[in-house]
Amino acid sequence: MSKPTIARYAVTFGLSGCYMPDSHFGTFEIMRRSDLAAVIRSYIRLADLPASLMRDVKITRLWSFIKQHGSSTAHFRLVHKGYELAFHGLTENEFAAQENE
Repeated sequence: MSKPTIARYAVTFGLSGCYMPDSHFGTFEIMRRSDLAAVIRSYIRLADLPASLMRDVKITRLWSFIKQHGSSTAHFRLVHKGYELAFHGLTENEFAAQENE
């Protein structure tokens, strides 16, 4: 039986290009592509960014990459008018460490 796909991310928001983000929205862990899409949409709403940014996330391609390589190397960001919503892929250990902080 194959190992289940688990995506783990930390999410930050702030001015694009700045070293430190303005906000750290925490971490999440999901096991289904549809849940990943739903979580990304919720963070887009939370950051008050346009819903159309979801088109920039090629969710099927992203999920395929995560299934092959894991989420720890599947970082991505959504940029709008100088602001950046960043999704930082985490290993299982990194996720556990951030959950314990």
